Amino acid sequence: MHEDTLTHQRVRLVLVILDSAVAVLAYAAAFLARVWVPLPFTTSLLPAEKTLGLSYALLLALLTQVPLLYLFGLYDRESLRRGVSTLPSIAAALGTQLLLIATWYFFRGQLLFPRTVLVLFTLVNVAAIEVLRLWARHHLAKFSRTTRLLLVGSTPDVEEFQAILRQADPDGRALSVAATIDPSDEAAGAINASTAGGVDAIILVTTESWKDRFLDQTLRAAEGAARPRLAVVPTLYDLLVGRLSSLSIEDTPLIEVAKNPRRDLPFLVKGVFDYALATLLLIVAAPIYLAATLAIKVTSRGPVLFRQSRVGRDGQEFIIYKLRTMRADAESSSGPVMASPRDDRVTAVGRLLRITRLDEVPQLWNVLNGTMSIVGPRPERPEFARRFALEIPGYRERWAVKPGLTGLAQVRGRYHTSPTYKLKYDLAYIYNYSLTLDFRIVIETLKLSIGRRGL
Repeated sequence: MHEDTLTHQRVRLVLVILDSAVAVLAYAAAFLARVWVPLPFTTSLLPAEKTLGLSYALLLALLTQVPLLYLFGLYDRESLRRGVSTLPSIAAALGTQLLLIATWYFFRGQLLFPRTVLVLFTLVNVAAIEVLRLWARHHLAKFSRTTRLLLVGSTPDVEEFQAILRQADPDGRALSVAATIDPSDEAAGAINASTAGGVDAIILVTTESWKDRFLDQTLRAAEGAARPRLAVVPTLYDLLVGRLSSLSIEDTPLIEVAKNPRRDLPFLVKGVFDYALATLLLIVAAPIYLAATLAIKVTSRGPVLFRQSRVGRDGQEFIIYKLRTMRADAESSSGPVMASPRDDRVTAVGRLLRITRLDEVPQLWNVLNGTMSIVGPRPERPEFARRFALEIPGYRERWAVKPGLTGLAQVRGRYHTSPTYKLKYDLAYIYNYSLTLDFRIVIETLKLSIGRRGL
């Protein structure tokens, strides 16, 4: 599995270099074709004095080539390996590039630039990038193989994890469970010794322990009051998977758990990041927001803006704002119901808004009024949050920070990911927070929105 990852990283690095070179070569080919090839009705459209002006188009092409291909998922492992053509995604990415270049020329007032060069450039560019993706797919196919897994854990936990694997990889092409081990089995040690050498990865599917239950009870008991610091004397396993803190008793190192993340400096800086980005996004999204509100108003009855109570930081309820994506009477007879992937209550326009996440744009006001953050655990409805807090150990820890427009669970999980597994992502985010992680999640969210793969 490690070797497979290195191969993909090398191929991706080569593609970044070649994609940048293609931008220059495609532009040169288009320009020379317009100058020296006597195309019908176009021989007089490219006087020599316009050569310098076209250099701006080349600069914009170089600046946007790799970022746009990245945002449209054309460096992703799935995109490089899958059997279907990447041509639609390439055409969309480089069509956006053409639009950006044309827009730049338009606002500069240069309406007489040779548009045919840009069209030729885009056509050559699309063809060359598709050829590179065909090469990458062929090259990776020679090294790709199914990753064989050994799952270690109790039978119920392993079965649940296998169900998740089947949802993520129904054909079993990428991941295959070679063997499973229940640690309570007396023969587990012998099976482990004979099986571990024939697998690519061993996954410990851990179950809830007395530590989890004790921690959850301690956090519940201290709710609303200053809770005590909690630390563990680490085992070898704890040291390998955890981060050693500065705590110690005598000569024994300790790992602190259940810290208050709001005491960390990065979370203080995060507030400035939130306000700045929310303001910028509101300005950029204003035209799209107006178009979306018009589409909602024309295609369905009811208010454009949707207000709903959610649970935020410290378990406090607040009002969230969204563009309405369901029928106005969606829950008049059923009461609160969690959304599903193919929810028939969602309107046609609403489905598009959800896929692209444009329905979340009004929540930028929640960021500005201090009830939400750009990145964080997604806020849940009170009816479901109260139930999850009783059923899922540690669920209340999500309330230690402001909820977010997007989060780690949204870019790493899927629509059908269970609340228990989404909580694992949320806690991993909270207790491993950095501004770099926020930036990565924002970029991944943008990729998911463009690629129509969001939750």
